[in-house]
Amino acid sequence: MADQKLIEYIQNSLAQGISKNEIYKELINAGWTIDVIQEGFNAIQRVGDKEQTQQKTIRIIAIFGAILIGAGIFSFIAANWQELGRVEKIAILIFAMLGFYAGGWFLKEKKNYDKTGNALIFLGALVYGASVFLIAQMFHIRENWPDGFILWMLGAVAIGFAMELYPIFYLAIVVGFVAIISQPVCLFFAIEEGINDCFIGTSVFLLLAATVITFVFGWVIRKKITPEIE
Repeated sequence: MADQKLIEYIQNSLAQGISKNEIYKELINAGWTIDVIQEGFNAIQRVGDKEQTQQKTIRIIAIFGAILIGAGIFSFIAANWQELGRVEKIAILIFAMLGFYAGGWFLKEKKNYDKTGNALIFLGALVYGASVFLIAQMFHIRENWPDGFILWMLGAVAIGFAMELYPIFYLAIVVGFVAIISQPVCLFFAIEEGINDCFIGTSVFLLLAATVITFVFGWVIRKKITPEIE
């Protein structure tokens, strides 16, 4: 069990920007043994790991909570969807998306409720994705359905950049991967069945964009995570 005074001294020294080697030298000169000093560092590391695990757990719970809230909202809307006109439907989708984004930004930036704010922003990205498909369905837009995932991915990337929120980048990668897998299959069957209104040129362009963006953001996230792991 490390000495509490030693732990507090190490913590204060690290907070002041003093290097680990300098702390070792000072403590050894003060009569502390290397084993005791190392145990002090280990104790601080354990506390840091515990706090980091708690933060990750809270973040995951917040995101799942946002998903469940979104599912509940969409279930309520779906139950009354057929009774609504196009204007009401579009208004609900737009105000829901902007409301979650604005509420998340306010809580995150103004109130410092990062986890709750991030969860609302993540929920806004889910609403945006649902809106792409619902609006296409309302106006009977004849298009390959995987293109909707690509548009969803592009919107998620934009808000992820704006808010510097990495869970949305993860969402964008998953959605982009779905599009990359499903797009060629959809185009193949469209060509086989002789469907001419498939906007094949647009779909190929979007597929290329999805592939590039998905792999670029996978690389960016990997570069960010690697130093934290090390």
